[in-house]
Amino acid sequence: MRISDVIVKLLEINGVKYIFGIPASTFAGINDALNDSDIEYIITKNEAGASYSASKYADLSKKIGVCLLAGGVGVSNAINGINDAKRNKVPMLIICGDTKRAFNGKGAIQELDNEKMVSSITKYAKNILNEDEAVSEIEKAIKIAMTPPCGPVLISIPFDVQLAEFNGRINNQKIHIQSIECDDEMLHEAIKEINSVKHGIILVGKGARGLGEEIKRLSRKLKWPIISTPNAKGVINTDFDYYIGNYGFCSADGAVEYIEKGQIDCLLILGSSLGQTATRDFNDVLVRNKKVIRIDWDRQEFNKVFNEDISVYYDLKKAMPILHESIAAKECVFKKPIENKPYVKNHTGISLRLFFEKMPEILPKDTCIIGDMGDFFNYIFKYMPVTNGIDYLTSMNYACMGTGIAGAMGAYLADTSKTCAVVAGDGSFYMNGAEILTAREYNMPIIYFIINNAMLGLVRNGSRVFMGRQCKGKVEFKRSNIASIAQAMGVDSVVINSVDEIDSIKHLFVDRKSPLVVEVVTDGTEVFIDTDRIKKVN
Repeated sequence: MRISDVIVKLLEINGVKYIFGIPASTFAGINDALNDSDIEYIITKNEAGASYSASKYADLSKKIGVCLLAGGVGVSNAINGINDAKRNKVPMLIICGDTKRAFNGKGAIQELDNEKMVSSITKYAKNILNEDEAVSEIEKAIKIAMTPPCGPVLISIPFDVQLAEFNGRINNQKIHIQSIECDDEMLHEAIKEINSVKHGIILVGKGARGLGEEIKRLSRKLKWPIISTPNAKGVINTDFDYYIGNYGFCSADGAVEYIEKGQIDCLLILGSSLGQTATRDFNDVLVRNKKVIRIDWDRQEFNKVFNEDISVYYDLKKAMPILHESIAAKECVFKKPIENKPYVKNHTGISLRLFFEKMPEILPKDTCIIGDMGDFFNYIFKYMPVTNGIDYLTSMNYACMGTGIAGAMGAYLADTSKTCAVVAGDGSFYMNGAEILTAREYNMPIIYFIINNAMLGLVRNGSRVFMGRQCKGKVEFKRSNIASIAQAMGVDSVVINSVDEIDSIKHLFVDRKSPLVVEVVTDGTEVFIDTDRIKKVN
């Protein structure tokens, strides 16, 4: 049995159902071995689509996402998706091919040091030089990727190693991932502190995904309100009695008011890295004059941004029931502030605020919305309600254009029973929109909302505000008919020009068997700038 056959078998044993990538001669051995496997090989249009999809698949399924890439050129194209996985702390295995060992250092086609190229953005990376270590290194890499805090790993395997005979013993057992050693002492210190104060607030980060109901139970018992970071939008349904809104980038008005003026003795941080987008540009008003308690399973995050009074190294999933059982109920009086000021029309064309306030109503109740990057996300974070089983996933820590539109295939495959929708701008469409063809090839019924304002809105508006004038270059461009482009690709499409037209397309989202592009045409006159960033620059 060839080493390539054993590697594929090892992936099967460890529950891998999908591999994302683009075939290349440097990993022809592994490619050939896939012919004898039930693993589905999703061939994307660009390696960025493969790495973004593997990242989104891992994020939503909690399983390892796998990429199969050419060494050098393929890995280079996939860099942003690999770093996306690192910043989101999701498990990803990148297996890349490499030139024959005899060709190394001689200028072979696509030759590059893959290990060095990704060492700063992976938990582990290795170029295989000895065929006896190829399989064991894959096992080691999977274990590292899946051990919290999770992250991407890369193993580069020369073509001749893939074809060599395997002389070892195949491990038919799924790789065991050891749980972290939770700090019970510090958790009980946190419980003691929470019981000693009256008024507090809970900040929910992306690390709390899947724990919304447990956090709401705790909130009700404490009578402490909840704010969530942009990356955690969707963890708590927005109609929950104690939910105030998004905090950080594009904060809800009520969330800012409560943090700055509310009576808060204690800030309980659950699963947030407290990055720039979660803290209003690292504004210490979040923690000022408050006892700060933080629970996370990544020790490297503690005290990195703000000083904490109690840092608890713990798996949140295990911590939540202990917190609920051990914390005494409080009798605080909480008056929920108005989340946002009312809409005032100060523009022409469709209002993205009104569009996103209404969009969840027309989608099936089980929809997972994947957010790409663009100025439209201002309106999503601040205004879009998340109710009725709707989920929302974005990637604001790295914030790379294309992460949504190119990663949607992985998001859909994570749970094919759910509707998958993407929101992206025309800039991301031009950059990575060819991956819609991948969805078409594999009959993925993904709904793509493309906001067409014929500009790079964040760049145009941001430069005007921060620099006092528009940046040089054509950040505004001639409008293309994106729906027609989709039709030319063989993909169903529709155009809407006003909020009133939204209900008329609702039927298109039901029982789909193929992708759909919804082009939302806006003139860009509704300008939204995050005022916290303006204040910081000024």
